[in-house]
Amino acid sequence: MYRPFPIKALALFQEREMWLRAIVLAFAVCTSAQAQISPTGPPHNAPPAETMQPTPAQTEAEASEKFAKGGYPNVRDVRRSSDGGWTGTAVVNERSFTVHLNREGEVERRD
Repeated sequence: MYRPFPIKALALFQEREMWLRAIVLAFAVCTSAQAQISPTGPPHNAPPAETMQPTPAQTEAEASEKFAKGGYPNVRDVRRSSDGGWTGTAVVNERSFTVHLNREGEVERRD
C-alpha cells in the first residue's frame, strides 16, 4: 500500500535545508572576509626602517635625564609617545604642564 510522505515531515525537512543553507552561506562569507585581511607586518605606508632616525633616548631614565638638562628636573609619568619621542608631566611654580622630547633630542613645553 502506498502511503504519501507526511506533510509535517516535509516541512521539517525544508526547514532543516534552509538552516543548512544559511550556515553554509555564513561560513562562505566569513572565510572570504578572512582572506581579505592583510598579513601581519608593517603598514604599507610606513617608511623603511633604515630611514627612521633613532630616538635620542632609549630608556625612560635617559629621557628623564634629557628633560632635566632641558630645564625640567622633576618630570613624572614619563612614557613613550606615538611619534617615537618621550612625553612627561613637569611641575614648575606649582603649575603642571606636558613636556615632550622629540626625535631630534629637543625638549618642548606643551601647555
